[in-house]
Amino acid sequence: MRLNGFNLNQLVCLKALLTEQNITKAAEHVHLSQSAMSTTLGHLRRHFDDPLLTRSGRIHVLTPFAKSLIAPLNRMLVQAHELAAFRPDKIRLDIEREIRIVASDYAIRGCLDQAIRNMRKVSPNLRFDILPLSERSPTLLENGEVDLVLAGQSFDIGVPPNTSLLEDKFVCIACLEMGPTELDLLPQEFSKREHVVVRYFDKQMTFEDEDALRKKGIIRNRRITTWSHTHVASLVCGTPMLATVPARIAYNFAERWPIKILPFPFEHDPIRVFAYWHPSRNQDAILAAFLSTAKSAAALKF
Repeated sequence: MRLNGFNLNQLVCLKALLTEQNITKAAEHVHLSQSAMSTTLGHLRRHFDDPLLTRSGRIHVLTPFAKSLIAPLNRMLVQAHELAAFRPDKIRLDIEREIRIVASDYAIRGCLDQAIRNMRKVSPNLRFDILPLSERSPTLLENGEVDLVLAGQSFDIGVPPNTSLLEDKFVCIACLEMGPTELDLLPQEFSKREHVVVRYFDKQMTFEDEDALRKKGIIRNRRITTWSHTHVASLVCGTPMLATVPARIAYNFAERWPIKILPFPFEHDPIRVFAYWHPSRNQDAILAAFLSTAKSAAALKF
């Protein structure tokens, strides 16, 4: 194989010649005949336009140019050996790589943000490209264009999840001053209040709380609809409105906003976030390590 006019197959021979400084010993080192090594040395001399080895009495010595090749050649061969030793089930902590993740804003807040911080402490050369959950997400996953999709059970990926990352439940949040005064939120109070509601995909995707309300025959008085959980606390504060959000997000809000957290007054299925990846990533050690980190972050964060 040639690169920039150089026969890459001759790199090992060049290394042997520079190390042994003797054609016969270099040939023995790489299991070639002396004549084959002499021919290779001739090719190397013509390529570099330098004799590389010159006779001094009964021995050969390296030319100044040949000495200058030793360090870069050693680095190149070390990197080649490392490359040849790569395996998908082994982790190199110094690896340089980008991980592409599709995730909802809830998955980001629920575990992804902390997982990325923790992972970069171990592998600082990793880069992360986080894409929003969208109607194209199943196609990106199917085509192997992303490494990971993190989504709840209400989003139909089209294939079974590979693993579960976290579970959560719904709670309601209200303004500390203008929200309900009782600690327990009754269904009647929930029904008469106006609400801030999160909906993905141009307000078309619904969550498990909507299913619970539908079973009870309750239509929520939706005053504001937003596409991200990030805005909910600021929209609720200073108003008598309620919002139904996952508990992890509610407790995160409570650290920064004057809100109260109230129980969601209806039975509902647990909120679950699943991880999906393309079969080509099944032996991906870096991805497996990241998923383990994400699960640990989810367990500690709530």
